[in-house]
Amino acid sequence: MPRAITKSAAASSAPPLAWHLAHKTNVTVVAEHPGGVATPNSFAWVNAAYDNPKFYYDFRVRSMKHWAEIAEQVPGLPLHWGGSVTWSMPPDELEKYEKQHQSWGYDIVRVNRTEIGEIEPGFEQEYVPEWGLFAGGEGTLEASVAAQQLLDHAVEYMGAKVIVNTVEGFAKSDAAEDGSTRVTGVITKDGKQILGDHVVLAGGLGSVSLLATEDIELPVSGRQGMLVNSKPVAEKLLNTLINSDQLHVRQTVDEGRIRAGADYTGGDPGDDPQGDADKLFEKVKDVLVDGDDLEYDYYTIGTRPDPEDGIPILGDTGLDGLTVAVMHSGVTNAAIVGDLLTKKIMTGVSDPALADFQLDRFNKE
Repeated sequence: MPRAITKSAAASSAPPLAWHLAHKTNVTVVAEHPGGVATPNSFAWVNAAYDNPKFYYDFRVRSMKHWAEIAEQVPGLPLHWGGSVTWSMPPDELEKYEKQHQSWGYDIVRVNRTEIGEIEPGFEQEYVPEWGLFAGGEGTLEASVAAQQLLDHAVEYMGAKVIVNTVEGFAKSDAAEDGSTRVTGVITKDGKQILGDHVVLAGGLGSVSLLATEDIELPVSGRQGMLVNSKPVAEKLLNTLINSDQLHVRQTVDEGRIRAGADYTGGDPGDDPQGDADKLFEKVKDVLVDGDDLEYDYYTIGTRPDPEDGIPILGDTGLDGLTVAVMHSGVTNAAIVGDLLTKKIMTGVSDPALADFQLDRFNKE
């Protein structure tokens, strides 16, 4: 049976990729942090949200459906389909979002202030607008927990291996007659070669520097985003994910923490992140009905890999034997990416949906 190597440095897509591949072949995951670096700092909203082209919307919807299928195979996966309530944009943009996604068949409806209060009684009514949008099919995932569960499942039931190490380059075969080379594995920081029939690079921003060693430009930058977390709460304070003009906030499935950020698109935390975190947490306490009882625990600052055009980069790198997967949102997309790239690697047949996500699109005029 062939052997695939999934190289992960920070990406939430790597464990689902490894899990899918392990169903079909021998898999070795090589990562400094197997569960990911960015993954624990992700808000982890599973959605097909606003301002995406139709092909990318369709892709995200497929991934949402596939997450539900994965949850049936991995018991206890911390995935919650509680829906979301949104009023994070001006009314004209909100209306455009509503009409567009309804025309595409998305589960989204307009809800007035009273209905929002019924859906989400834990949010202070004074901060609720006249209307917003409820997307009942959206969910949340405790990404770092799920990543570890998928890796553990792949190791225990499918024989996958995990090597904790840092990848600094690629092992390659000698040049062929046509001058091309093939990637045959990875080289770690201590000089070891870990060989395989195919390498999947799913290292978030770390993929940029690794591909640069092969003179391959990956047009991906990073966006920082701060999240604050309360101490665990036993009571159910929120039913949904709320994406408001004040902040985005949800309650975690596994520990009941209230997790919130001020700007979902990310931003510079500034010179005083603890001070900013304290201010943000005070806002969280203010907008929740039982917010005064919340206790602050910690903040995180995550750096999200952000492709130049906002669309994932998936598939061929130009080097035989090397596939790349980098994106935001990695949490939403990871399920379908794992499925489709596994099929492509194992059969050589590419799903038509992958055509829109190729790296070589940046070289086309």
